[in-house]
Amino acid sequence: MSKTKIFIDKNLPFLELRYSYSNLSYKEHFHHDIFSIGAVINGKREYTNKNNKYEISKNDLAIVNPDVIHSCNCKESNKSEYYMLYLNKNWICDILNQEEFIEFKEELIQDKYLFIEFIEVCETIFSNKLYLEKELKLIDFISKIYNNYSNIEPLKIKNGTKIDLLVKFLEDNVKENITLEELSKKFNLSKFYIIKLFKKEFGISVYSFFLNLKIELAKKLLKKSYTIVEVALECGFYDQSHFHRNFLKITASTPKEYKDNFVQ
Repeated sequence: MSKTKIFIDKNLPFLELRYSYSNLSYKEHFHHDIFSIGAVINGKREYTNKNNKYEISKNDLAIVNPDVIHSCNCKESNKSEYYMLYLNKNWICDILNQEEFIEFKEELIQDKYLFIEFIEVCETIFSNKLYLEKELKLIDFISKIYNNYSNIEPLKIKNGTKIDLLVKFLEDNVKENITLEELSKKFNLSKFYIIKLFKKEFGISVYSFFLNLKIELAKKLLKKSYTIVEVALECGFYDQSHFHRNFLKITASTPKEYKDNFVQ
């Protein structure tokens, strides 16, 4: 039986992700202003990019620049399992701090470790994790393939840059599911700049910083009469399991252990 899942979210409008297990074929086509990355998890597919043909399978990444004619079809009508990620080229320019989109010379990347990381990115996007975590994991991956396969100059952060307002905004909105897009628009800073700024000032990502704020609030609420479910929702987690997993990751104890061991 064929299966297809598509991720489209108004809070992450720059991306579309497709998972498919099928033997459907596609005519040659292009995506205007869209940069695409494809990966076959199981099976084999025939990938064409302009006049070039490739057979792709596990550990390969198909790279398609915007407005390039391409296709990717099953071999011999056998089903294959794959991910296809579509990214707006303006978003890529923003996160890389580039005025114009830089095209990839490679149409196929054969790199086991980048392949594994790409699959992890796709799984994260389909999960119920926070928007910041999804976008930052994606940004880490995109930055990595550009660093490995292009000559982009790294952005330098000025020593005098203040991030007090950014931190205050995150503190005031700790109960929300803030996106990088919101921060970028609110403070008129590029996403790439915000990411580098938090790394420079705190040594952690903006997502990790925001998650720590949520966990600190959760600890305060667990010391009161709130139930664990109420704390999870109050701190902006999707559900109790999402809260449990992140609380354990940061505090090395479960919410229940923390609550039960608190002495009033």
